[in-house]
Amino acid sequence: MVDGTNEIVAQQLVLKTVPKGLTKTEDFAVRDVKLPPVSDGQILVKANYIGVEAALRLIVRDSDEFLFRVKPGDVVRGTCAGIVVESKNPSVSVGDAVLVGKGVQDYILCDPDEFELCDLDQAPLDAWLGGFGVSGLTAYFAVFSECKPQPGQTVLINGAAGAVGSIAGQLCKLAGAKVIGLTSSAHKCKWLETELGYDVAINYKEEGWLDRVKEHSPERLDVIFDNVGGDPLNQSLTHIGMNGTVLLCGSTSQYSAENMSGPSNYIWLGTMRAKMQGFVIFDYEDKYPEARSRMSSWMKSRKLKFPSHQISGSISDFPRVFRGLYEGENLGKMLLKIE
Repeated sequence: MVDGTNEIVAQQLVLKTVPKGLTKTEDFAVRDVKLPPVSDGQILVKANYIGVEAALRLIVRDSDEFLFRVKPGDVVRGTCAGIVVESKNPSVSVGDAVLVGKGVQDYILCDPDEFELCDLDQAPLDAWLGGFGVSGLTAYFAVFSECKPQPGQTVLINGAAGAVGSIAGQLCKLAGAKVIGLTSSAHKCKWLETELGYDVAINYKEEGWLDRVKEHSPERLDVIFDNVGGDPLNQSLTHIGMNGTVLLCGSTSQYSAENMSGPSNYIWLGTMRAKMQGFVIFDYEDKYPEARSRMSSWMKSRKLKFPSHQISGSISDFPRVFRGLYEGENLGKMLLKIE
């Protein structure tokens, strides 16, 4: 916002206290910060969308074991997609669209190395936080560079209706594989099958869900693409196939747990000569343009959708939206749309 002296006052979300269990609104606070004038080389960005990431819960823990830790008093980490409203950078014009990873705030002052220009001819602005952002890129490289599904194979996606899973399942279908999705409600199951083309989607909160997975994969699973950890991963390991791949892309069930726990059914990896490996998207940073070019082509030919769940509000609404992510409200990428 602009104050009476025509100076920009940014609203920033800061961590107030280390959360216990699921985050609460009172774990955060909003502070107003008067921004200095834009100097040579800098740009001023007004946020249109802020990405809501499950992994944020991992880095607001009272632990120095994880990268990018957020401590009480720090601006909450996050990435926005917005529009340049003032520029003193010769390579950037007012009205350009950019990505900025400087935390949850509505106005952001950026140095030359603190933003990425968005090509809106490739994808709309909101998609640059979802299918064209870290979520979609994670799905792309996890599928094509690590899991490498083939026609005739069967892939199980845990957390299938989330930001990564909703893209990964579609990409596995494009590769010719049969795709089974695990998710948390009947509504999400129907959405995965009718909107995203999953072969079958199964509610892991219903009794006997593993029997349904086995019914739809009689030759066992060639790939388990895991975003959740916990019981869904542990049980699905018992059905991994010979020389199968288990990709650990996320562990949302563990991020808010006081004591994290891993799978106990790892013995099946040895029995089936399968492999389990971790994955971090930043290993592929130099290949982002290639991935975006292919995904843009698929999107324009309607072979790939970039689903997002947008909630309108202000910076003060971010804690509520973030908790909604953990309560399973979203279909696809959760976004806070700044009004």
